[in-house]
Amino acid sequence: GADPGLKNDYILVGAHYDHLGMGGHGSGSRMPDTIAVHNGADDNASGVASIIEMAGKLKSLKPKRSFVFVAFSSEEIGLIGSKFFVANPTIDKSRIVTMINFDMVGRLGLKDAAISVGGTGTAAQFDSLVTVLSDNRLFKIKKSPDGYGPSDHASFYSANIPVLFITTGAHDDYHTPFDDVEKINFEGQKLVTDFALDLALAISNKLKKIDVKIVSTPATAKFGRKLKVTFGIIPDVTSETNNGLRVDGVRKDGPADKGGILKGDLIVAIDSHPIANIHEYMFRLSKLQPGKTCIVDVIRNNERKVLLIQF
Repeated sequence: GADPGLKNDYILVGAHYDHLGMGGHGSGSRMPDTIAVHNGADDNASGVASIIEMAGKLKSLKPKRSFVFVAFSSEEIGLIGSKFFVANPTIDKSRIVTMINFDMVGRLGLKDAAISVGGTGTAAQFDSLVTVLSDNRLFKIKKSPDGYGPSDHASFYSANIPVLFITTGAHDDYHTPFDDVEKINFEGQKLVTDFALDLALAISNKLKKIDVKIVSTPATAKFGRKLKVTFGIIPDVTSETNNGLRVDGVRKDGPADKGGILKGDLIVAIDSHPIANIHEYMFRLSKLQPGKTCIVDVIRNNERKVLLIQF
């Protein structure tokens, strides 16, 4: 940072660089029955490319606050890299004033172009700042106040650090073998990265204070997918295990509650299909229909139980 009074403040910009390898059961693939290379061009080579571009541009712009750029490993299996950084920071964690996270920024739509900016409620100044910077963009900006969610920014917000989460959103190729470079909208990604650069510079140079706020509850899916049914649970989206989906909470009178699922249960199968993580849970959930009953296997106090869930 160039300002003597602010250079000891840090804005951390990050993206995860791991993906799903060859896919298969337990990998997080939305096609868990298919073994094939999952290139992850959008998720999240696009995010890594954007932080490299931002770093190159910021070097000559001399921002007032200091910047740290980090590419995280093991996001897909439980935010392990970002959790480790928060627990073992290379800088004074108390001086990190904002974490900006890129996750899937390469698929800006050609029609009705829009991006999502999460975390606008995590600092008192963020919502109005994003609104001001939205003017004269070639895309719409959808704001969300929540600072949680299954991507690396959640690790920082859990440590009371304000966050901003930038994404162009989910698509049919998400977590499949079809997330390839030929489908990246490079011109659109440049527009998104330029917006993020303007946002980062405004936080660095224009905000004297950045006041953290605790808002909402942890989100239940990476980018949200429209589902015909819901269990009515709060899943543990940041679990470091890959042997089931932990239930962090159960909504009263929802299907899970009525079927006997309890907080702390580990969901390991739905209709005999193994469930290793949030991604496989969402995939199996998307196949279920209203009015149907499914069989759910859970581990509770080291015992396997079989429950019937009616939708």
